[in-house]
Amino acid sequence: MEELEMFCALHQDIGKAVIVIGECGFERLEEIFSFTNMSDCTLVFSWTKKDILVLKERLWNDQARGIITLPEKLSFLSYYEFDGMEEEWGLYPVNCSGHELLAMIKYEPAYIVGSIKEGQISAYKIWEKCRNTCKEIHLKTWRAERPPVSLDWKKDSYEKELSIVFPVYNVENYIEQCIRSVTAWKADYVEFLFVSDGSKDASADIIRKYARNDKRILLIEKENGGCASARQMGLERVRGRYVGFIDPDDFIEINMFHKLLRKAMEGNFDISLCGYKEYYENSGLSRNAEDYIVQPYIDGCYDANKIKELVTYSRVAIWRGIYRTEFLRQNNIHFYTDIKRFDDLPFKVETFAFAKSVVMLPENLYYYRLEREGQDVASNDQRLYVHFDIFAYLDQSIGRTGNQQLIDYYQMCKLQTHRYALEKIQDKYKKEYLDRARKDLSALMNEQRTYTMTCILLGNEVAEDFRTIMQE
Repeated sequence: MEELEMFCALHQDIGKAVIVIGECGFERLEEIFSFTNMSDCTLVFSWTKKDILVLKERLWNDQARGIITLPEKLSFLSYYEFDGMEEEWGLYPVNCSGHELLAMIKYEPAYIVGSIKEGQISAYKIWEKCRNTCKEIHLKTWRAERPPVSLDWKKDSYEKELSIVFPVYNVENYIEQCIRSVTAWKADYVEFLFVSDGSKDASADIIRKYARNDKRILLIEKENGGCASARQMGLERVRGRYVGFIDPDDFIEINMFHKLLRKAMEGNFDISLCGYKEYYENSGLSRNAEDYIVQPYIDGCYDANKIKELVTYSRVAIWRGIYRTEFLRQNNIHFYTDIKRFDDLPFKVETFAFAKSVVMLPENLYYYRLEREGQDVASNDQRLYVHFDIFAYLDQSIGRTGNQQLIDYYQMCKLQTHRYALEKIQDKYKKEYLDRARKDLSALMNEQRTYTMTCILLGNEVAEDFRTIMQE
């Protein structure tokens, strides 16, 4: 049973419908009428009059033989003849080109359910045009040589489609560029939550200035508690179906979130990502960051085991994506507020550990600013010990799953994090870091399995680095 028949079977109260016939055979219509209970139905075609007459005869014959039950009122129209329906009705496309629906959605259907072919008009574009009048939209998109994807949307408790959270602390020199880049997209179904974490400069005043002319901007002020506490406060306040995060010293291509939301919604993905650029403050130059996330993620990946690989292979860059809010809540994914730096590391691990679907947009749309004074990435002292607090939390959330494959990928994430820290940390802090790293790397996995899995997943050179860490 296709999605259309399932929907109709569950919504017997929807008596009026328009079925738009695209590329489908007569058998498909038989299936639809076998599982529906419409009282008033209009079939809309681009067929010739001769073909429509043949169809009519076959449908009446099937009803006479007891195979199907046709609606009490059944009409047959060409696209240009349709002029809407009274009261509440459903629009049901069957393997249509999306543009065939544009002339019909102006009549404000309450439901749009069915399938379209990938082409000039996307399911997201149809949703944009109908979101204020429709109660539900369920559109499967058939794609050439790739699995189909489905947009499933209900007008429900979410007041917005996308919320973007900004943890703000003393970024007055950069925040205007950030604000201008994100607010250039004028969609009214987006909100921007700026959380001032006890900022002591003019950052909050700048936000207020922009908020006066943009009602989508909300300023939340709190005492200083660190980036994690600011992100978490924002996450608890979001009203969007999806949520994203931006560091306010960075900036984006103005269409980044529009593209990410479209990708996310068209396949109902838990996570939608794009590539990013490293922007160098001193020179003003940028370059594309190296990225592992290619296929199968570009076509949309629903393989949870394949997604778990990203725990090992993806960089810590949570700001280059958006996340389905309900997915985060169902899995209790949040920011650990007592972590004072690198709080995005546990968020990255847990989202990829528990996501069931991920899509990647192969464009570099986020600009990650480097060479700014005070950045966590510049730490080379005892501040790097925070990794052990982070992994103590993750040992609980990841370890409790009992999923050995996930634990293997998580162990590789640990190892790469400690290798990074040991390359940066000052000599006077190195011995303590090494001692704690050895203990940490033994918490969930023995040394032999870690060595073996490192050879398989990261290569012999990294495996030898692991052996050196454990033996020094």
